[in-house]
Amino acid sequence: MQKDSMIATHGFYRIAAGVPKVRVADVRLNVEEMMRLWNIAHEQAAAVVLFPELSITAYSCGDLFTQKRLLDGATAGLEALLACSQTTDCVGVVGMPVLQDGRLFNCAVVLQRGKIVGVVPKTFVPEHKEYYEKRWFTEASRAAGDEVKLLGESVPFGTDLLFEGDENLLFGIEICEDLWSVTPPSLHQAAAGATLLLNLSASDEIVGKSDYRASLVSSQSARCMAAYAYASCGMGESTTDVVLGGDAMIAKNGEI
Repeated sequence: MQKDSMIATHGFYRIAAGVPKVRVADVRLNVEEMMRLWNIAHEQAAAVVLFPELSITAYSCGDLFTQKRLLDGATAGLEALLACSQTTDCVGVVGMPVLQDGRLFNCAVVLQRGKIVGVVPKTFVPEHKEYYEKRWFTEASRAAGDEVKLLGESVPFGTDLLFEGDENLLFGIEICEDLWSVTPPSLHQAAAGATLLLNLSASDEIVGKSDYRASLVSSQSARCMAAYAYASCGMGESTTDVVLGGDAMIAKNGEI
C-alpha cells in the first residue's frame, strides 16, 4: 500500500491502536498476531502502533505469571518483535511482564528500529472489585532503579520517560488503571511536553463502563491538549473473572 503523501508533507502523524486475537500464555501465537497487525500499521503509514496491556502473554494468565517458563517465553517473544521492528519506521509499544531485581512489573516496552528504547512500569496496580493484580505485580514506586536488563542490555526503566517517535512527535505512556486514578501519569507527561499519550489497557465490559471509559479518554486528551490512544485486551482472553471486549479508540483535543 502506498504511503499517504499528506502525512509526509503536512506534518500529520497516523497512530494505530491494534487489538490482537490472543491465546492465554501462548506467546508464539500472540506475537505472530501482533506482527501481522504491526505490518498493517506500517503499510498504512502509521508512526506508532499501540498494543494492549500484557499483549505478549495475554492479560489473564493469573498465577502463570509466577512461572519462569512464561516469563522466559515473554522475553523470547520480545526478541521476535524486536527483529520485526528493524524493518519499519513504525514504533511499536507492547505489553509484557518484566522482572527487575526479583520483582515483577506490568510494563509497556517501546521498540524502535531494532532497539528497546525504554520500559514503563504500571504506576497504579489495582486491588479492588474484580482486579487483584498485586497478587503478581509490583507498583512502579517500588522499582529498584531507573534501568532494567532485557535481552542482555540495560535499558531505561521508569514512569518519567518520554519517547521521541520523530523530531516533532513526543509521547508518554500509562497503563490501564493509571488513567482511572486521581492523578494520571499522563498529566505530568503532557506538562513535560508530550503531545501524544498512549494507554495499554485491560478494561473489562460491565454495564455503563463503555461510555465512562470513552469519556475518560476524550476528557484526558482535552485536559492535556494532546492526542490520546487507547488499546484494550480483547478476543482470546479468559472469561473466568472478567470479560474483555477489545475496546480501542483515539481522541484528539477532546474528541474521539
